[in-house]
Amino acid sequence: MKAMERPAEKILESLFAADISKVIAPAKAAITTQSVVQRVHCPTCGRHAERYHQQGTVRTQCSHCDYLMTICSETGRVIESYAPSFTPAAFRMA
Repeated sequence: MKAMERPAEKILESLFAADISKVIAPAKAAITTQSVVQRVHCPTCGRHAERYHQQGTVRTQCSHCDYLMTICSETGRVIESYAPSFTPAAFRMA
């Protein structure tokens, strides 16, 4: 009886493993493509802004003053930035 159970167990295990791999791969892809949204204060105007964490980047944007900053979450390097209120004249010393 045990001799007959073992081949059946191997076949079931191989089928189970094949099905799991087909299910896990799309699930992992779905997890990595999801973004997390935080509500933070805008560094320019101080109003509420949104920070998105997604696929190795962190993007902070404010709809009130049009602030945007996208950085790499691994290295911290700036990928894209835009802040219309920061002009060279604003940094000029009197």
